[in-house]
This record gives sequence, structure tokens and C-alpha cells, in this order.
Amino acid sequence: MFKAGSAARNFLITIVVGGVVIGACLAALIPGVLALAQANTSVSGGVAPLRDLSQRSTVYDSAGNVIGILGTQNREQATLAEVPKIVQDAVISVEDRTFWTNDGIDLNGLVRAFVTNLTSGKIEQGGSTITQQLVKNRILSSSRDVNRKVKEIVLALRLNEKYSKNEILEQYLNTVYFGQGSYGIKSAAERFFLTVDPGQTFPRGKKLSELTIGEAALLAGVISNPEGNNPFVNPDGAKERRRLALASMVKGGYITEAEEAAGNAEPLPTVKPSAELRPTNSWTEEVQDQLYDAPMFSMLGATREQRKNAVLTGGLKIFATLDPVMQEDAQNAMDQVLPEKPGWTGSLVSMDPRTGAVKAMVAGPGFGESQYNIATSYPGRQAGSTWKVITLATAIENGYSPNDSIEGTSPCEFGALGRTQNSEGGGGTMTLRAATSGSVNCAFARLQQSVGSQKVIDTAKKLGISQDTLKPYLTLTLGVIESTALEMATVAATLANGGVRHDPIFVEKIIGPDGQVIFTAARNNPERRAISSAAAACTIDILRGVITGGTGTAARLNGRVSAGKTGTTDNRADANFIQMTPTLVDFVWHGNATARIPGAGFGGQIPARISKLFMDAALANQPAAEFPPAGPDCARAGAAITTAGRGGSASLNSTLPTLVPPSIVINPTTTSSTTTPPTTAAPPSTLAP
Repeated sequence: MFKAGSAARNFLITIVVGGVVIGACLAALIPGVLALAQANTSVSGGVAPLRDLSQRSTVYDSAGNVIGILGTQNREQATLAEVPKIVQDAVISVEDRTFWTNDGIDLNGLVRAFVTNLTSGKIEQGGSTITQQLVKNRILSSSRDVNRKVKEIVLALRLNEKYSKNEILEQYLNTVYFGQGSYGIKSAAERFFLTVDPGQTFPRGKKLSELTIGEAALLAGVISNPEGNNPFVNPDGAKERRRLALASMVKGGYITEAEEAAGNAEPLPTVKPSAELRPTNSWTEEVQDQLYDAPMFSMLGATREQRKNAVLTGGLKIFATLDPVMQEDAQNAMDQVLPEKPGWTGSLVSMDPRTGAVKAMVAGPGFGESQYNIATSYPGRQAGSTWKVITLATAIENGYSPNDSIEGTSPCEFGALGRTQNSEGGGGTMTLRAATSGSVNCAFARLQQSVGSQKVIDTAKKLGISQDTLKPYLTLTLGVIESTALEMATVAATLANGGVRHDPIFVEKIIGPDGQVIFTAARNNPERRAISSAAAACTIDILRGVITGGTGTAARLNGRVSAGKTGTTDNRADANFIQMTPTLVDFVWHGNATARIPGAGFGGQIPARISKLFMDAALANQPAAEFPPAGPDCARAGAAITTAGRGGSASLNSTLPTLVPPSIVINPTTTSSTTTPPTTAAPPSTLAP
């Protein structure tokens, strides 16, 4: 039973305490209001349009499968129409039950939070509506002080006047952080929940339309504490937050109790996604590097930094040239043929010669083991006698005939400074066609001496060798200079395409965030002639003999013609094979990933077998295509090849190019060449076939 005196006393205490609280509130508000009045006018303008949000870019293969994500924030924009009502309801139930009716702030929530914070002496509760959270995410910092809170309240009121509720909710769902590196509801759905399509082996991230009630509630539950409520880190906490979210949805009339029970019974996701937005495979890395560095992508920005920013924040859809079926064919060929020896591996690059599109690439031991791409990274590995295709093309372009005769006696020496190391000897005079089929080292060294080393270098650059450090050593034709598999595949593609070169390209198409196509390889990767079509056709005709009866018979394809060349380096440390058809070419390397040590064998062995397996599988569903026939010059009578050129009279050994190392002895096809270097740097020696 209350007495009048005590009631009056309690009332007085309430008045005093209330006055103190109100006074404290006013005192706390004054600095914030003054700060807001003095704030930059850009703050009062509301938030930037949704298109200004940083969005990740997605890399797809040619079939539309996602192969990589690039970005500073893992965000992909979703319109409100794309977000199912059950997902909207879940977020509103948890984060702002009065969203549809409030003015951007919830006074009851603010008072409750303010009293709690005033009592504790620090900010413990936010009381923030969805509109306030959007202000914090888009305009203000995340600091927890009274001045910022006042700004947040005032700006939320302005925002509510400027935008519709649908616009505010859409922007909020695209800006809020869900953890695991996911910004926005669309990215969160893809990264938290996986599904497997019928007939597919690998899972993909769920689309928003595929989310269940339990999944929608789980995502809504993690917003308040993305790390603490993370189902991969704290499954019990995530389950409790989901339970509370489902209960709120029942209370709000969004779902039934039966749906609540079903949502609580759903299993939590267990496959933790990577939070890193960087290349996780060689293909994505090559796509990224080409976008940043290649001038053809100038529409993304004038400088490398501008192009990088466009890729990482522009929400691009980037379609790679990667053919997933051919990629699987390439990997299968590698797996079937490569020996299981620690440290030994291989690389393969395959291109469409008609466009320059790289269709398949095996980059070495795997991105997980080593992020060094053996197929594309400089300086590369020695290409061995696959380089002879460049010397051969140079000779044919300069009027030589496959029927010309050349001295192939081995071993051979050049100039008075050389010394003869008699190994197996023999060889004698042979046609240029026969020298190519048998990959005769001495014949090709003499051919380079005859046609001119600088001409060979010039042709190499036209065909696809991009290095600018080539020197006119006679051993250049034996592949002593490092080249990448991508460069050699480009050489093959240029020859197979009738002497017309396309730069190798990893990107087929780019679509901007507005759905407009901003790049196509067909439009932005122009062709240019490297050598004449007649020279290319004749070179291909000669190289067909390597497959039909030379050192590359192990690569002969089923039911279709091809041209090729083997290559093996000194002591068989690197083995290579290059193969060409009118619609597809490849270059295969085999060796040790970290050291140049003997053991790779010959180019006509493991690399040739890999090439055959890959090409037969990759071309299985394509009609057989024929190369253009060689012209009449390719069949004309031969003449002797000398240092004076075709039909000259001077001895091939009578003059020594100024940049040839002082002592070069080239052994027969079946043995290593020996190069005694001068005091200045000279290239190493190499083996032929």
C-alpha cells in the first residue's frame, strides 16, 4: 500500500532523473547538430547512385562457367526485383521491423538505445534502422560517437524524404557486409550456399531465387555481427541467430510456425568459401595480367592503374577464350603420359590460329603448388629444335626451295677458332626437306649462316617471339634462347594461318555493368601479315614430313593432316613438340619444374604423345580441314645452299658471323651440341630432334 508522501517523493525523483537525462541528451546533441550544420554539403546530398558502388568482376570460360573473381570488394549488384520477398522479409524482421512505416528512424529504438548507452557511458546499442545503416555504410564512418550518431539520424531523415522505401532497401541489400568477404546479398548467397546442377560434377553458388527460408534467415542473422555469427566459424551462434530471425518472421506474420520449424531444421553450410579476391588458377591470372597490360584494352583506361581499377571495381563480366572441354582434354593428355617422377612436369598451350584465342593451357605442376606459370612466364625454357621452323620459314620467304641441297655432315665446326669433335659423323649432302624431317643440326646451322642470322631474328619477331634480346649466334636455330610455350604456340599459329598473325589473347568478350558489350576479341585484336601466304604454305608442307616420316611420327593424328616439329635441348633437359592444323595448334614442353637436369627424353617421345592425345580429343567433333596447297615454287628444282646464298659458290665455312661464339662444335642429331663460350656471355648449346 502506497502512502501519499512516498508517491510524491517517487514522482519528484522521476522528474529530477528525467530532467537530468533530457539535459544530458540536449548537451550531447548540441555538438552533433553544430557539426552537422558545418558539414560538407556533399553529405547533405544523400547517397551516390547504386552504380557507383564498387563491384567485383567475374571471369567466365567460353561456356559461361565462373572460373574466377577479381575485385576489391566481393559485390555483385542485384535489383530489388531479383531479391525474393522471403529474403526481404527476413532482413526487415531482424534489422528494422518498422521499416515500411518509419521516417528513416525508429524513435522507440533510439530512446531505448540512448538510455542504455547513457547508463553505460559508451555506445553499446545502435538502435539503427535500415535507413540509418545505409547512411553509415555509404556516407559516414563507422566510428561510434555521439556526433556521428546525430549526423546519422538527420541524414536518415533526409534520405527517407529523397528516396522511396524500395530504393533504400535495394541500396541497403547491396551495401551491407555479410562476412566471408561478401558485400551485398547476391554475393553472400553465392558464397555461403552451394548447389550442384544436374549432370554437373562441381558445385556453384546459389542464386537469390534458390534460397530457402532457413538460408534467408541465416543471412539476415549474420548482418549484426558478420564474424561472430559466421556459420563456418561459430555454427552454434549462427544457428541461434537463425532461430531468432525465424521467430521474428513468425511474429511479423511473414511465415507460419511450420515454415519456422522447417527453417530451423535445415543444415548449416559447411563448405567454407575463400574470402580472397585474387586469381586462384593460372587462367584467371593470365586474364587479369592481359587486361592490365595489353594496349588493346585501352577502353578500360589509358594507364595500367586505370585498367586495374576498372577490373577490380567495375562489375565487369569477362569471358575468357578458355574452352572447358579442350582444357579437360589437355589435362587428361598430360595426366596419361607424364611420368610420375617428383619435380618433373609439363606445359601445354593451344590456340586457334584463325583468331589467336588461347583455347587450353596447362601451366605446370598446378596453381596450388606453384603460382609460376611455366607456359607463359619469362624467360621460359629452351625450345630446342622447334626453333628450326623459324629458320625454315625465313629461308623459304627469302627464295629457298625445299629441294635445295645443303651439307649436313656432323659434327661440324665454323671458322678457324672452332675444333672438330668427331662423334658419329656422316650425314652428307641432303635436301632442305630431308634436313627438316631428320632435324639435322649442322644443316640448319649452315642454313642460318646462309640466309643470314639477322633475317632469322627479324622473322622470329614477326611470327610471335616477343623477346628483344635475340643475338645472331648460329646456335639460335637450335633453340638455345629461352622462349615461352605461348610464344612458340603463336609462331605455330601464324604459320598455320597462312602467315597472318594474331596476338595470343585470353579474353573473348567483356560486358559492362550496364549490359553493354565493351570489348570483343574480333574487333580489338587485328591481324597482321608476318610472312607471305606462299612461304607459310611451303613451310607447312615441309613440316608435314616431320609427322609422316620424320622425328615426330608419334604425334600423327587420326584421320587428319598436321605439321609439326620436335625439339630437345642439351642433355635432354627440355623436350618440346609443336603441332599445327588449320584450326588448332599446340606447343608441349616436358622437363623439370625447378632445374635443367637430364631426363626429359626427346621431343618426339613424351611431348609428341601428349600432343597427339590432346589434338585427337580436341578435334574429335570438328570436320577434318586441309592446309592451303603449296605453290609451284615449293616444288621447283633445288640448288646448292652456300654462304653466298642459294646457288652461290662460296664455302659455308669460309666466313664467321661476328657474334658467333669463338668455338662452336655442333654434333649429330643423336648427340648433344657443344658450345665453348667466349669470355662474354654466350648462349648454351642444345640438342636437335
